[in-house]
Amino acid sequence: MTNYNSYTLSKRERIRFALAVLAGCTALGYVFYRSFFALILFPLIYGKCEKLYRHYMAERRKKNLLIQFKDFLYLISSALAAGNHMITAMKEARDGLDRIYPESEIVMELDSIVDKVEEAGADEADALKEFSLRTGLEDIEDFTQVYQCCRQSGGNLIEAVNRAATVIGEKIAVESEIRKIGAQKKLEGRVISAMPIGIIVFLQIVSPDYLNIMYESLAGRILMTGALVASVIAYVAIERITDIEI
Repeated sequence: MTNYNSYTLSKRERIRFALAVLAGCTALGYVFYRSFFALILFPLIYGKCEKLYRHYMAERRKKNLLIQFKDFLYLISSALAAGNHMITAMKEARDGLDRIYPESEIVMELDSIVDKVEEAGADEADALKEFSLRTGLEDIEDFTQVYQCCRQSGGNLIEAVNRAATVIGEKIAVESEIRKIGAQKKLEGRVISAMPIGIIVFLQIVSPDYLNIMYESLAGRILMTGALVASVIAYVAIERITDIEI
């Protein structure tokens, strides 16, 4: 089953990402040194770049799953209100979600839960708990606990599900606004950190002879290396500053 805390690149994704990193190394090597020697750095930085990319993809998948789960709560609440049992309500919610998010993570997870309950005789609460632990998402784990408590105490499950859907929906809306602000600041920071590269490219196009000394002398290469390192440090610093934990 899928572990949402990690992401495994497919063969096609790995090839595309490797080509992107290779192209980046080639471009930076030519811009800062008019040489392709930077390609020798590719094996050294690829592992770190891939690790960061896999983390980004895992976080994006978890965000999408949480949005899908919010819609699942609304659908299952309606099904429970109609008098259906939990597993029947899950089936109806699954059919509704398949029309909204075809072949999505939540649809596959619901298929797995239904199969475990109907074919393997598992308890739906245990199947939901196993799913929530794999996601690492606090909202899904909270819902699972609420469902278990309602079963054990005989609480109003419909009201609990409605409340969970409302809370998660409000939380997602707030997070979305915060991320919009963070994304704007990230974009501004990326533009600033890319300005030295843009200036060098502009000068190479407009007046290539003007920069010859930077590529032909030791002092020039040292300055270019310093500019490259400063750009990388600025980019990393800006990404960390604008990476808001919600």
